[in-house]
Amino acid sequence: MSANQFDYDNLKSVELWEKLCQGDKEALAALFNDNFDSLYRYGYRIVPNTDLVRDSIQEVFYNLWKYRNNLNQPDSIKAYLFISLRRQLLRKKKNIERRQDIDKKYFSEEFDVLPNYQVWQETLELGEEEHEGLKEAIAELTPRQREVIYLKYFEGLSTNELAEVLQIRAQSIYNLVYDALENLRIFLKN
Repeated sequence: MSANQFDYDNLKSVELWEKLCQGDKEALAALFNDNFDSLYRYGYRIVPNTDLVRDSIQEVFYNLWKYRNNLNQPDSIKAYLFISLRRQLLRKKKNIERRQDIDKKYFSEEFDVLPNYQVWQETLELGEEEHEGLKEAIAELTPRQREVIYLKYFEGLSTNELAEVLQIRAQSIYNLVYDALENLRIFLKN
């Protein structure tokens, strides 16, 4: 251990804060090390997710460093850190819950945005007599197949764009489109 490190270990939080505000990275590291365990225990009580708590603590200290020139001396550094962590975790928790609600809604709808069978009829070049069969054929597609068909033929997305949107490989897009169209053809012939 260097003599310089020993000095940081013996500094009070107020002194470390002042050094942090002056741009001292070692002071930031010392503050982090001094407070990590108690912040982690507190954060884990708010959100029992190790990775989320650790990431949030990192972000609190990242923001301290990023905004160090604008920081004032708080009455209690420990309280300031706890408040910052709490806000960070609650913001993340709210975002996660919102995304989960969107996902639940999305999966419960099973990508059923294709009720305009007239457009499908024109796209697949079907006659009027096949209209009822089309409804049944579309219902037989998987939600993912309906989604890829919609995005490709109704929104005009390229295969690469589809791969990016759906977060799957381009080859998987080709397979999904092929399977969906094949299933439609088979179902409509019966």
